Amino acid sequence: MPAKWIDYKGRRVLYADYRKLSSKEFVALLEEADRMILESPGRVLYLGNIEDAAVSREVMDWLRRHGPDTAKKKVDRIAILGVTGVKKVLMDAVTTIFARVAVPARPFRTEQEALDWLVK
Repeated sequence: MPAKWIDYKGRRVLYADYRKLSSKEFVALLEEADRMILESPGRVLYLGNIEDAAVSREVMDWLRRHGPDTAKKKVDRIAILGVTGVKKVLMDAVTTIFARVAVPARPFRTEQEALDWLVK
């Protein structure tokens, strides 16, 4: 599933579904989501699902290079689903990367918890 806009409690959220994607597919979807964020008329709430996705050096490098600039300009909050095992290392890096530009990023176990946090 590509990235798409969803409505939750009257707020627009960009939902990017990385589940079961290869590293190359993951980066391609990051690029698509980045474009959608930059084209959005306002600030963005972002929900990413990384369950069973391949997280590689390529993914991390892309996030380091592109994530902070876009986030600083356009993102209010980032919620991530599927942070288990070695993906906790990714989440720690994501939290650090986005904290530098004052954009909170948190992992969640359920979509409901993530969406509630995003819109609060």
